[in-house]
Amino acid sequence: DFCLSRGLGDVYKRQLFDRVIGKISAANGLQEIPIEAELAKPKSFLRLVDAEHYNWSSKNFRKVFGMRFRVKVPPIDQLNIIVYPAANKNLPIFIFFCMLTKRKCIAHINVNLPFSDAAYVEQHVKPLVDIRNSYEPFECKDRYPAWMQKFQNECSIYGLFPRERYEDIADCAIRYAEAYMQQVAAAEVETDPERLAQLKAFQDQFVDDIRTQDKAQGMIAKMIGKKTAHRIFYEVTT
Repeated sequence: DFCLSRGLGDVYKRQLFDRVIGKISAANGLQEIPIEAELAKPKSFLRLVDAEHYNWSSKNFRKVFGMRFRVKVPPIDQLNIIVYPAANKNLPIFIFFCMLTKRKCIAHINVNLPFSDAAYVEQHVKPLVDIRNSYEPFECKDRYPAWMQKFQNECSIYGLFPRERYEDIADCAIRYAEAYMQQVAAAEVETDPERLAQLKAFQDQFVDDIRTQDKAQGMIAKMIGKKTAHRIFYEVTT
């Protein structure tokens, strides 16, 4: 059962979190990984935050991370999904982040590529570029943070958008997830030792970047405490 918004005011139309996770589960049979209660639903100062964290795995994925984060004042509704392929799967890392405020929608949708050769980019990025091009341009003044620039590619969507773009962003994220699941289904087990080493090095670097470079950890720490936020980023998010 991937209806995870029970009892909590859900800003997201069409239960976006549930739909994206549902797409991933339907194609891969996700199994939930238990998380300690204090990390799964951390308590916040003054009870201003409702936070939920989830982990799943399957034969294709080392970990699927899911987060729902709602702030009462100022009103914010946020989701984050990161899909980490299994060590023997030659696949990008899929990431989807979306935050709604009263007037804005902040979004990040991407496949983070372990290889940059033309054939790999054509295989994993081109289908998403075709999806992205079916919408009005997702252009804004925001630039990728320096530590994330190495992951940017032609299909990447990142920045602060008018709230009116939420429907397009939500629909695009679902279609990206569907296309990514098609790539997962077609992916063969990698056996070449050099490629396996490169895949491991890439995922290790991505994990280290999330743990040490992502400023969200500091912001969340202000709401739920530094120790708990650190544990979430080290034990749950990655």
